[in-house]
This record gives sequence, structure tokens and C-alpha cells, in this order.
Amino acid sequence: MGILMIALGRLTVSPEPTKELIKDYWLFSEYYCPTEFNKDNVGFNPWFFDKDCKLVSLGGKMCEPDVWYRELKEKFFEKRGFQLLGDPKLVFEGDVDVDIRRLEYDRVMERFDTRKILEQRFLSDEIRDESDVDDE
Repeated sequence: MGILMIALGRLTVSPEPTKELIKDYWLFSEYYCPTEFNKDNVGFNPWFFDKDCKLVSLGGKMCEPDVWYRELKEKFFEKRGFQLLGDPKLVFEGDVDVDIRRLEYDRVMERFDTRKILEQRFLSDEIRDESDVDDE
């Protein structure tokens, strides 16, 4: 099973994320598998963009926040000319005086709410284009 790990810090992407970067990020997160994970047992990407376009981590029991942080930094952001700024402050359950399970729950709710906002902000043109096609 494992002990829950989470990153306490929120990371800034520099320069500011573009529409294209956000779209690529969602696709990368969906289809990429870090080498530490078996393709049949993929550890999902726990990092998501918050409403201020900072990267925030959900928890993971197979060190997903740490593994994905390294993969995202080197194989996604740096290859596209972006940098991750800030310290992720990776911690395990019991390491800190923070209720990590509560933090995980709060972030799951934040991710759910934020996804809708970001989809409107970054995919609004595509959504409009698809609705125009449906009207014909």
C-alpha cells in the first residue's frame, strides 16, 4: 500500500503558461508513463494547475508527487523552454504537523472546481468552434 506523500508547496511556471502549454500538459498527463511505473500500473499525475496557474500536488501512495515532479520538470517543462520555480516541499504522512489526508481532500475538491475554470479559459475557442459545427 504505502504511506501518503504530498507536496506542500505550489510551483510557479516561468514564463507564464500559454494556452498551448496547458493543452499539451493535459495530454502529457493523460498518456505519459514515468519509467518508475509499470505501464499496467501507471501512477497518475497528481500535479494540477490551480486557478492562478501554479502547479499543486494531490497525494500519492507510490511516491507519485516526487516521481512526477522530476519527470514534469525535466521531460515536459524544460524541453519546452519553461521552468518550475519554488520548492515542492515533499512530505510523507506523519512527517509534519499537517493533516495530509485533509489537505488531500481539500485539493481534490480544488482540482475539481479549478478544472472547469481552466477549461473555459484555455479551451474556450475549441468549445465555441465545436458548438458552431453542431448548429450547421
